[in-house]
Amino acid sequence: METRSGTMRGLHRPSMTLSASVDEIKIPLVEQCGAYIDEHMAAVSESVRLLRSRRNALAYVSRLPCEILAHIFMYIVSEEDSFMGISDPCGAPACLAVTHVCKYWRQVALGCPTLWSFIDGISAQWLAIMLERSKEVALVVIYNDPKPLRQCGFKQILSQLPRIKFLQLCPSPSEVDRILDCLSSLPAPLLHTFKFVVFGDPTFARPISDTIFQGEAPQLRSVQLVQCCFSWTSCIFSGLRSLHIGSSPKRSPLSQILSALRRMPELEVLTLEPRSFKHADALFVQVPLPRLRRIELSNSTIQTATSFFSHLVLPVNVKVVLSLTKLENAQSLTSLFSAMHKNHDESVPVIRSLRVSLLHGYFTLRFSTSIPEHPWTPRDNDVRLSIAFLYSSWITKPDILFDICRTVPHCKIQHLVASFSGLDTLEEFWHTGSADLPELEHIHLDNTPIQGLLAALLAGGKQTSYTAYPSLRALELENVNLGCEDRLLLEKVLMLRGGRGVYIHTLRLAKCRNLMGDDVGRLLITVAVDWDGHADALTDTDGGLSLSQFRF
Repeated sequence: METRSGTMRGLHRPSMTLSASVDEIKIPLVEQCGAYIDEHMAAVSESVRLLRSRRNALAYVSRLPCEILAHIFMYIVSEEDSFMGISDPCGAPACLAVTHVCKYWRQVALGCPTLWSFIDGISAQWLAIMLERSKEVALVVIYNDPKPLRQCGFKQILSQLPRIKFLQLCPSPSEVDRILDCLSSLPAPLLHTFKFVVFGDPTFARPISDTIFQGEAPQLRSVQLVQCCFSWTSCIFSGLRSLHIGSSPKRSPLSQILSALRRMPELEVLTLEPRSFKHADALFVQVPLPRLRRIELSNSTIQTATSFFSHLVLPVNVKVVLSLTKLENAQSLTSLFSAMHKNHDESVPVIRSLRVSLLHGYFTLRFSTSIPEHPWTPRDNDVRLSIAFLYSSWITKPDILFDICRTVPHCKIQHLVASFSGLDTLEEFWHTGSADLPELEHIHLDNTPIQGLLAALLAGGKQTSYTAYPSLRALELENVNLGCEDRLLLEKVLMLRGGRGVYIHTLRLAKCRNLMGDDVGRLLITVAVDWDGHADALTDTDGGLSLSQFRF
């Protein structure tokens, strides 16, 4: 047995050696096979990539000429959007996204220097790359937050001043003087727009003077200055088309402002915060601004606005925007309008429509020379006068709106749009409107209670010949809650006016609540109804067909 066992062990030894040898041979063979397979997989992947690339190249967007594609890319950083000051949280440029789409797009983007010329709040990491890729193209530089401006290093940015065409900076008060030093160290031959808004109260900052841009900014056309001092004796701003002066830590004499405006004969847009200047020392001088298209005074008293306008000679078609701190009576506007319209011999456009709204405690009146189509969509150039003032129920009565209409020159209101959310306009209010606006043909109420208007239209009933708003031909109600009593009063108004021969020809109902098809059907007896079939009125109370299914 022992001999046999030993024999068997001897026979197994060569077999074990052979098995080990085979394993040693298998390991490199497996590795070779794996490498071979990986190589073929990589080749297949590359083939797929190439095929996908060729397939994508067949798409219409991939066949666009590079010039057109570059033009499309520019919409990513167009000046209008870029000026919003919305940048990537990491400070990366907005145009970076198109370089990650495909090789062709990346080549086009990198070959378009203008695409990289919009420096909008980018970080220091990207600033050098943007300056390199933009080459010699004129720059648009926008920093709406002091923090990224400080982190990026404004000295590096402003060292490019000769290349900058649009510059908007919002520094903190502690940095104002150092930034002004940089702005005074180089000329700005390409600069077109300069906006300087200080975050905070720079009480001790020095004023912007003739030394800015070394006195050389021949292309400068638009300036906005807020919370910073300004030397009005500077001649560098004489070629401006647009000037915006906000609140200032130090008030400038009105005489200096008038002197500066006299050196701006091409000025088209003027926005001022009257609290930024003093009036006492102003001599009575006349400053003609023949090209002015728009003038806006914000947070002004009527006395201040009247004093300022008395020194200006304005075109008859200028648009005036007034934000008044207080308006207790409309008669105080008479002298203001007289100061605005000095030459009564000139042809002045007639005011034909008015929009009145109450929002956030402010009444706003917009007078237009055109009759807008529904809804209220006046052309901006047709809105000649806008007046906003704080409404206080214990001081100001809503009737003041019609008093203002009486004082506005060349006013012939035919179209009225009113939006008085949260304000009950009483019958007396609408009676006043009937007396002051006898030629009113169209009333549009938006989110406004109608009880007062209906009561005024019913005044006198059948016992008198008096008719409120005798020229009224169209009534539009939008976002109005029509209760049961309101619907009955509306029917009575339509029937009463029809009996007197002063018909309301058109009644438009949009997004009105508590209105059913049967209600509209009864109104159709006396007037043509244009109803949008609002969701609150889609179900007929009797289970029949809703009139909202039909066009009237």
